Amino acid sequence: MATLDEATDKDTAWPITTVALDRRVDLAALVPAATWRELRRYAYGITYAIDAQGSVDVVLHVFACGAAVCEGIERFGPALRLDIEAATGRSFLTRTEETYTIAVDPERAEVSTRVAWDRVVIPERRNELVSAVALLLGQSAALERYEIEADSIIERTLALSRELAQHGRLPRSLNALVGRIGKMFEDRLELARWFFLVDRPEATWENPRVAQLFDALFANLELRQRHDAILHKLGAAEHVTQMAIDLWHGRRSNALEWAIVILIVIEIVFAFAGILH
Repeated sequence: MATLDEATDKDTAWPITTVALDRRVDLAALVPAATWRELRRYAYGITYAIDAQGSVDVVLHVFACGAAVCEGIERFGPALRLDIEAATGRSFLTRTEETYTIAVDPERAEVSTRVAWDRVVIPERRNELVSAVALLLGQSAALERYEIEADSIIERTLALSRELAQHGRLPRSLNALVGRIGKMFEDRLELARWFFLVDRPEATWENPRVAQLFDALFANLELRQRHDAILHKLGAAEHVTQMAIDLWHGRRSNALEWAIVILIVIEIVFAFAGILH
């Protein structure tokens, strides 16, 4: 496979595969494998060529939002997966793995790029165009991680609501509820940090073709709608969980008030008993 700047007539289409990692990646702490050669570095990711016997087999993009994207493969093999996990210190979420196709059509040089559900057609094979595709596919995979987490939070919150509805009681410990609220806040902040600060890379400001491709693929992957849906789910779960915490505090306050009343009554009883004696 040629590098991104060495396109030939034979390189008219190639696979690009993305997968989410279980957490975001600290790029400063990333330790690349011996076969990786750094090509480019961005504020939000690093691109490597993976060398095998002196030739470039695949191009790997690692994004801080917690995703890996590889050009030239239709799936992540065990060896590559282990290298990525060792380099990033993160685990693969294999259920998020997905393969797309990038195709080059020079006849589209004077018209807009074309985006389908599993295929992107670009007029030429340039760094800026391919990197924009890789970034958006990486964001899509990382968003799926948050979608899975949000669905899990909704299920746990629904179970809490059902317990309240059926039995009228709350968990005895507040720690689990507070921990759940904390996780929701963390997810909200990470979504804000990693998905709206990098939604328009610098190349889109300088190249209208890259901007058009980015906007088309952004819309095709429904990133904004999915992002908003996650925030809506987290907001609903936060509201229900916060209500449960308020009820827990209310019941505890009532119990404390009754304890004070009982202590006062006991004190009065002892006081009268002392007078009678």
